[in-house]
Amino acid sequence: MNALPKGPEHFDFNFPELDTLVRVEVQESDVTIRMTRDSFSPRRKRSFVHELASEGFIPEDLDWATLMGPSWGRPKVRWTVDTSWLQIDDSVRETSRRLVLGLFSASGLMLAVLMALVFTGHLGNVRVGTPPTPPAAHAP
Repeated sequence: MNALPKGPEHFDFNFPELDTLVRVEVQESDVTIRMTRDSFSPRRKRSFVHELASEGFIPEDLDWATLMGPSWGRPKVRWTVDTSWLQIDDSVRETSRRLVLGLFSASGLMLAVLMALVFTGHLGNVRVGTPPTPPAAHAP
Protein backbone atom coordinates (compact mmCIF):
# COMPACT_ATOMS: atom_id res chain seq x y z
CA MET A 1 0.00 0.00 0.00
CA ASN A 2 1.42 3.37 -1.03
CA ALA A 3 0.98 6.20 1.41
CA LEU A 4 0.34 9.66 0.12
CA PRO A 5 2.93 12.25 1.09
CA LYS A 6 1.79 14.28 4.05
CA GLY A 7 1.25 17.93 3.21
CA PRO A 8 2.26 20.76 5.47
CA GLU A 9 0.35 20.99 8.72
CA HIS A 10 -0.46 24.52 9.81
CA PHE A 11 -1.64 26.31 12.93
CA ASP A 12 -2.92 29.89 13.09
CA PHE A 13 -2.34 32.28 15.99
CA ASN A 14 -3.53 35.82 16.69
CA PHE A 15 -1.63 38.43 18.69
CA PRO A 16 -4.05 41.38 18.86
CA GLU A 17 -1.80 43.43 21.15
CA LEU A 18 0.85 43.35 18.40
CA ASP A 19 -1.68 43.54 15.54
CA THR A 20 -0.11 40.39 14.10
CA LEU A 21 -1.46 37.12 12.72
CA VAL A 22 0.89 34.14 12.67
CA ARG A 23 0.71 30.86 10.75
CA VAL A 24 3.04 28.03 11.74
CA GLU A 25 3.58 25.48 8.97
CA VAL A 26 5.19 22.18 9.94
CA GLN A 27 6.54 19.91 7.23
CA GLU A 28 8.68 16.97 8.31
CA SER A 29 11.52 18.55 10.28
CA ASP A 30 11.25 22.09 8.94
CA VAL A 31 9.01 24.82 10.31
CA THR A 32 8.00 28.00 8.53
CA ILE A 33 6.50 30.77 10.64
CA ARG A 34 4.64 33.34 8.55
CA MET A 35 3.74 36.65 10.15
CA THR A 36 1.66 39.54 8.86
CA ARG A 37 4.09 42.01 10.48
CA ASP A 38 7.62 41.80 11.83
CA SER A 39 6.57 42.63 15.39
CA PHE A 40 8.44 39.94 17.40
CA SER A 41 11.78 40.65 19.01
CA PRO A 42 14.45 37.94 18.77
CA ARG A 43 13.77 37.04 22.41
CA ARG A 44 10.01 36.78 21.74
CA LYS A 45 10.70 34.58 18.70
CA ARG A 46 12.77 32.14 20.81
CA SER A 47 10.06 32.15 23.47
CA PHE A 48 7.36 31.50 20.86
CA VAL A 49 9.28 28.53 19.40
CA HIS A 50 9.79 27.19 22.94
CA GLU A 51 6.03 27.50 23.62
CA LEU A 52 5.20 25.76 20.32
CA ALA A 53 7.53 22.86 21.16
CA SER A 54 6.28 22.50 24.73
CA GLU A 55 2.64 22.47 23.56
CA GLY A 56 3.37 19.85 20.89
CA PHE A 57 2.75 21.97 17.79
CA ILE A 58 6.29 21.40 16.52
CA PRO A 59 8.89 18.69 17.27
CA GLU A 60 10.85 19.29 20.49
CA ASP A 61 14.25 19.13 18.77
CA LEU A 62 13.35 22.35 16.94
CA ASP A 63 13.31 24.13 20.29
CA TRP A 64 16.93 23.17 20.88
CA ALA A 65 17.86 24.03 17.30
CA THR A 66 16.77 27.62 17.79
CA LEU A 67 18.60 27.93 21.10
CA MET A 68 21.84 26.46 19.73
CA GLY A 69 21.80 28.62 16.62
CA PRO A 70 21.94 27.54 12.98
CA SER A 71 23.69 24.27 12.35
CA TRP A 72 24.15 22.04 9.33
CA GLY A 73 21.80 19.10 9.24
CA ARG A 74 19.63 20.24 12.11
CA PRO A 75 15.96 21.06 11.71
CA LYS A 76 15.22 24.60 10.63
CA VAL A 77 12.82 27.28 11.77
CA ARG A 78 12.30 29.91 9.11
CA TRP A 79 10.60 33.24 9.88
CA THR A 80 8.98 35.23 7.06
CA VAL A 81 6.75 38.27 6.78
CA ASP A 82 4.10 37.11 4.35
CA THR A 83 0.39 37.85 3.93
CA SER A 84 -0.30 35.55 0.99
CA TRP A 85 -1.82 32.91 3.29
CA LEU A 86 -4.63 35.34 4.18
CA GLN A 87 -6.19 35.11 0.71
CA ILE A 88 -9.83 34.02 0.55
CA ASP A 89 -10.49 30.66 -1.09
CA ASP A 90 -12.46 30.76 -4.37
CA SER A 91 -15.11 28.33 -3.08
CA VAL A 92 -15.81 30.61 -0.11
CA ARG A 93 -16.02 33.60 -2.44
CA GLU A 94 -18.51 31.80 -4.73
CA THR A 95 -20.69 30.68 -1.81
CA SER A 96 -20.76 34.24 -0.46
CA ARG A 97 -21.68 35.61 -3.88
CA ARG A 98 -24.63 33.19 -4.18
CA LEU A 99 -25.84 34.05 -0.67
CA VAL A 100 -25.73 37.80 -1.31
CA LEU A 101 -27.51 37.47 -4.65
CA GLY A 102 -30.21 35.34 -3.01
CA LEU A 103 -30.68 37.91 -0.24
CA PHE A 104 -30.94 40.79 -2.73
CA SER A 105 -33.43 38.85 -4.84
CA ALA A 106 -35.61 37.96 -1.85
CA SER A 107 -35.57 41.51 -0.49
CA GLY A 108 -36.44 42.91 -3.95
CA LEU A 109 -39.37 40.52 -4.25
CA MET A 110 -40.60 41.42 -0.75
CA LEU A 111 -40.35 45.13 -1.57
CA ALA A 112 -42.35 44.65 -4.79
CA VAL A 113 -45.10 42.75 -2.95
CA LEU A 114 -45.25 45.36 -0.19
CA MET A 115 -45.45 48.22 -2.68
CA ALA A 116 -48.20 46.43 -4.60
CA LEU A 117 -50.20 46.00 -1.39
CA VAL A 118 -49.74 49.63 -0.42
CA PHE A 119 -50.77 51.07 -3.80
CA THR A 120 -53.79 48.79 -4.28
CA GLY A 121 -55.14 49.56 -0.84
CA HIS A 122 -55.03 45.99 0.43
CA LEU A 123 -52.72 46.71 3.33
CA GLY A 124 -55.25 47.02 6.16
CA ASN A 125 -58.56 48.82 6.66
CA VAL A 126 -57.22 52.32 6.83
CA ARG A 127 -58.14 54.56 3.89
CA VAL A 128 -56.10 57.60 3.25
CA GLY A 129 -57.96 60.68 2.10
CA THR A 130 -60.28 63.38 3.37
CA PRO A 131 -62.97 62.24 5.76
CA PRO A 132 -66.51 62.43 4.45
CA THR A 133 -68.46 65.49 5.58
CA PRO A 134 -71.52 64.79 7.71
CA PRO A 135 -74.87 65.72 6.17
CA ALA A 136 -76.06 69.18 7.05
CA ALA A 137 -78.65 69.29 9.78
CA HIS A 138 -82.01 70.75 8.70
CA ALA A 139 -83.43 73.48 10.87
CA PRO A 140 -87.29 73.31 11.66
